[in-house]
Amino acid sequence: MSKLYIQNVLPTEILTGITKRIRYPKNLILCCRRLAIIFKDPQVKAEWIIYQFGAANCLFYAIQLGPSFLDVAVAQAIIAKGGIISRYSIQRIHLNFGCYDQKLIELKAAHGMASVQSSKIIPWASNLHISVYMFLLKAASDIYNHDLCLKGDDMKLFHFLLGRPYTTHYSPLVMAKNMDQIKDLILHFKFIPLPSRKEKNSIEEYPSKYGHKNKRQLNVIARVVLICKDIVPLWKEIGYYEICHDVNDLVMQGALLIIFPPTPSSGWLKPDIKIINARLTELIELGFQLTYHVIIEIFLGFESRLEQIGIILIESFADIKHESRVNFLRKCLIETFNPKLKFKNQNILNFFYKYLPDSSDIEFNRAFEFYSNTWCKTNT
Repeated sequence: MSKLYIQNVLPTEILTGITKRIRYPKNLILCCRRLAIIFKDPQVKAEWIIYQFGAANCLFYAIQLGPSFLDVAVAQAIIAKGGIISRYSIQRIHLNFGCYDQKLIELKAAHGMASVQSSKIIPWASNLHISVYMFLLKAASDIYNHDLCLKGDDMKLFHFLLGRPYTTHYSPLVMAKNMDQIKDLILHFKFIPLPSRKEKNSIEEYPSKYGHKNKRQLNVIARVVLICKDIVPLWKEIGYYEICHDVNDLVMQGALLIIFPPTPSSGWLKPDIKIINARLTELIELGFQLTYHVIIEIFLGFESRLEQIGIILIESFADIKHESRVNFLRKCLIETFNPKLKFKNQNILNFFYKYLPDSSDIEFNRAFEFYSNTWCKTNT
């Protein structure tokens, strides 16, 4: 498709449809004046942000993109097209709003009262234009009226309603008692956790300057799903369809940790494949996925117990994936090349090798040689 054709012939509706499907449209906009004009339209911006990030999280990312993207017209278009304004998001915006004194931050960093890295971070929603801030407050006020609770924290409220301060034994009882309030928090106040950061960061501060939820909050969400699966349809009902994607790995790993507790009680009996498959299938039917990435993460989590439970995990996972044992192990070995996985030793590869009928498997030999060399280099 030539630039001239785009510039003069292609209908605007088609160009709008193409633009909203491009995750990073900046380069495309820079090379075509017509596309640049189209993308300046608040309606097009709203369609793009909702398409890319979903109705539940579009406002968060619009704020993250800054004043150059988000103005009152765009905010109005986002709401008109179904973007969700949750009470929790307004609480976070209200907490973060307002420019910081950069000179004071730099002086704190110079005197060792703050890290140099944190002094360069512009906190989420702090640079929001005041007109947009006032518009969002007015829109939220129209929705929630006297229940807006700007100085509240729906994440902490959710945390306590789940019985988080109590032991694992009492939490389900507390949650059952508070179920009506939990449903009201989700359905009426549109409680949706803010997105998590893609990058793994050792700093887990709360509240995060980036605005994202941290590991502790993710665990709270995963825990409630494992205790009560009926909460997932409630989130989907208000438009938070990304719930399964956001906590997929934590939920699938958590389900296995419940089945195979780290410190089994005296009356614990080793489950069979039917019990494992029934639990995982239940979660898969909700929308969660048993990916090969999470499978390797599960094996890494049970690394010290592979001799006792490793073979039953292989048989169960292979059955759920509808794969033979050989094909399942081969795909696991291919997944070990994923740079996001952290291997401290070769125990996992040795374990796969033990149960692979044909030790001359090409994928395995490549993986085994790669990690053998890596392990030797990092430990000499």
